[in-house]
Amino acid sequence: MEFLSVIIDRVNVTNVFNIIQGRLPTRDTHLQTRVDNDLIAEFLHEASRLARLSRGLANDPGGQGETLRELRRVGETFFLQFFPEQIQDRLRSSGPAFLFLHVDHGLRHIPWELLHDGNCFFADKFYLGKNISGYWRDVARSERDRLRMLIIADPTEDLEWARIEGEGLFESLNAEVSPDRLDLQFMSGRRITKLGLLNAIKDRDIIHYAGHLHFSRDQQESGWLLADGKVLRAREIEKAGAIPGLVFSNSCLSSAGDSGAGESGGAQADDRDGEQGARQNDLAGAFLRTGICNYVGTNWEINDSQRTYDFALHFYRALFEEKSVGEALFEARRHARRVFPVNDLTWANYVLHGNPMARVYRSSNRRTFDASRSVLYARRVLESYPLPIAVEYAAFLNVQDGGDAEKTLSALWRVFENTLLCVSAVVFGNCRYLNIRTQAVTEPRFASLRHIVDQLYESLHSIRSLHMELAVGRVLECLYLHRDSIEKMIEGREAHMSGRLEADHIDSYAVTYHFFLDNLLSDLSALGRYQTLYLESEGESALMLNGQEPRSMRLLPAEFDEPQLKKLAEHNRGRVCFYNSSRKILFSLEDFMEYNPETRALYFPALAPDEAPAGSRIVGAPRAREP
Repeated sequence: MEFLSVIIDRVNVTNVFNIIQGRLPTRDTHLQTRVDNDLIAEFLHEASRLARLSRGLANDPGGQGETLRELRRVGETFFLQFFPEQIQDRLRSSGPAFLFLHVDHGLRHIPWELLHDGNCFFADKFYLGKNISGYWRDVARSERDRLRMLIIADPTEDLEWARIEGEGLFESLNAEVSPDRLDLQFMSGRRITKLGLLNAIKDRDIIHYAGHLHFSRDQQESGWLLADGKVLRAREIEKAGAIPGLVFSNSCLSSAGDSGAGESGGAQADDRDGEQGARQNDLAGAFLRTGICNYVGTNWEINDSQRTYDFALHFYRALFEEKSVGEALFEARRHARRVFPVNDLTWANYVLHGNPMARVYRSSNRRTFDASRSVLYARRVLESYPLPIAVEYAAFLNVQDGGDAEKTLSALWRVFENTLLCVSAVVFGNCRYLNIRTQAVTEPRFASLRHIVDQLYESLHSIRSLHMELAVGRVLECLYLHRDSIEKMIEGREAHMSGRLEADHIDSYAVTYHFFLDNLLSDLSALGRYQTLYLESEGESALMLNGQEPRSMRLLPAEFDEPQLKKLAEHNRGRVCFYNSSRKILFSLEDFMEYNPETRALYFPALAPDEAPAGSRIVGAPRAREP
């Protein structure tokens, strides 16, 4: 995946840009724009105002996305003013990529996640991180396959949701991640002392803090607010030798005046435009200067709630799926965008100070069975993969719990079949969208699952030979990587259906094919990143066919007001479509996947009826546990 570093210096009102791709400078060097301070101040004012407005509208499930539309207009206007045209074009035409912004201190408070290139917000497209000049330094760290993590929650005992968040993360991560992979410690309440906390933090790889932050104009005096007005300060953390690879701060802000005396609630008392953003960034700088490599914080004050906990949990789940810090934050944002109410801007509030490519966790046993890794991937499949896969995978897990190897293997084949059918539907639909006339597009009828797989690889070969790109990232590479195991699974399925598998060895077959399937699904994680939609025949509603049940969503003008996209949506009413929100690509899966809203059934009509698996007619509700 592409890695772009954008260096932005500022002299008076002139911004100077240089781009490095990978490790090499590009031709886009020493480009300049003139942007007055008052324009930056007005952008910060609008972003801050909309953030406050969103907090009042965040719980309105019937919201029409007014805040989001306005945020998009503001973000796009500032994008056009701030970046030179060459860089605008570069960012606009780029696919999903790692974007590392190295910005001048005077630009530290700009919420880059909210800039909009005319197609999408930066946060919806890039694995984003930033380095503020003078704050961050690259500290070499080895990746570990067993992390030591500390959760600190509500040390002042006045933030109920911070306590709930800490307890929830402790319980969830303990349940989902093997103790061979994670050493987890939890501290909460007034019993936390400065000395005890200094002892606890110095050997941790990850620190999650949910509580009050204390701000001082002297950065070294900033830190974490404890009970009785005590503060664990940045200078004390630095002297303790604590250099975790990651600090995640789900925090409220307190402040200190010039004298350094603490004033709880100062952020509410002093709400000048941009001041909160500057304070949050300065606090991040205080921690980064201690040697911490990556710091996840917020652009503004947050409302502690179930959603902030949910966001953090999805971040850590992605992290323990061996994703980089930037990828994990992107996955949490994507979850928030998909699940939270439209006017909720939780996804926009979080920012990574550090290299988005940095990894803090990698299993040393990448291709061997790992129970905790399997649990995390299973949850991802159930929550975000296309409905035919998610429903059958849930049924497979239920049958697997029963210990019947024959039923387990049969259920596993249904997951495998529906995975290939869903992937094929997207690839064939993408070929039609790109006007690549393969046999699968011109004659969408298949005699068997093996036939559909043969046509799948023929289509992939056409895409590759024409140097074209699939709308669903990494799937082409993944399918070539797993071609041998897919062939082995098809042979195993055919042998099982014809009774040629030895009954005495069904257990070992089930284990082997489960291994193949889980590796295939984990590498097809892009399937959960994009939306499978059924566009209603009338109105502005759609059904999202990801996860175990169809979920109603509104086709927001903020997303669908581009003329071409709106035209495509109108043309494809009553059809199942694939939608890549970051690239604004929408195409029909007609002939390959159909949905009946009356029966709530999803079909793969191109597969011969006598070959179609039971799972090709999926009712939206999860299957009952088999006896």
